Amino acid sequence: MPRYYFHVAYGDTAKIVNDGLELANKEDAWIEATTACGELIQDLDGGLKPGDSWSMTVKDDSGAPVYELKFLTRSF
Repeated sequence: MPRYYFHVAYGDTAKIVNDGLELANKEDAWIEATTACGELIQDLDGGLKPGDSWSMTVKDDSGAPVYELKFLTRSF
């Protein structure tokens, strides 16, 4: 089963949020990524402010990007 890695960047901080997950396919990696994004952003407890950026990149075993989810904030 392929392994997928989830990299999170928030402001100037970037980190891998796990040691990789074995998932059946990239569609399952998408489900995991979108679920995890919701949970991680919720954990910021209102800390995401206008002008901040938050992203998750999902990579496969070779390090190639599979998905990128970006949350850009701004005020008008």
